[in-house]
Amino acid sequence: MEKVKLTQEQENCIHELLNNQGRSPKYVLVTHIECTFFKSDAWAEKFKCFNNLSVDDMAKVLYTPNSYEVIPQYKVGDWVIFEYKAVRVIGEILEIETDEFFTAKVDDPKYQVPQNIALSKLRHATPEEIQQEKKRRFWDKLGREVDEWKEGDIVFNESTKQMYQVPIGGLIAAKVVSFKLICPVEQRLDK
Repeated sequence: MEKVKLTQEQENCIHELLNNQGRSPKYVLVTHIECTFFKSDAWAEKFKCFNNLSVDDMAKVLYTPNSYEVIPQYKVGDWVIFEYKAVRVIGEILEIETDEFFTAKVDDPKYQVPQNIALSKLRHATPEEIQQEKKRRFWDKLGREVDEWKEGDIVFNESTKQMYQVPIGGLIAAKVVSFKLICPVEQRLDK
């Protein structure tokens, strides 16, 4: 049986009704049916998060152990990843739409427009993935591959704390990890 997907807010509300307010599962289900079919305002503002939850799903959640999973909490600005077969979208969440599908607009510069992706299909990017993607985007804006150094670039060697101009033949590969690009050759004003 496929698990019901609840938002964190929905899970919190069910917990509050059953545990904090001492309501029975039957009371919660009957109230939900009234609200769904008879447009009762019994849930009022506090429990309007149930508006998109079907009666069947509410019954499963209330009466079947381990019948649901909570959709991970996301907010605007979170870095997320969507991967399916050969498609990989990584970027920041620009907007979250709380329609029945709970989608997010994810900014990925590989695409012309932000991608709408169901929150249930996303995962949070790890700090390493975020760092790699930011580095990739930095170099991509210059029209280069990651760590593609060009003769004439001005770089800062973080291990020696000195600035250098990249010589003919480029940087020694073993030492590249300690270099930070200060000014690409294409942007130098003295050339």
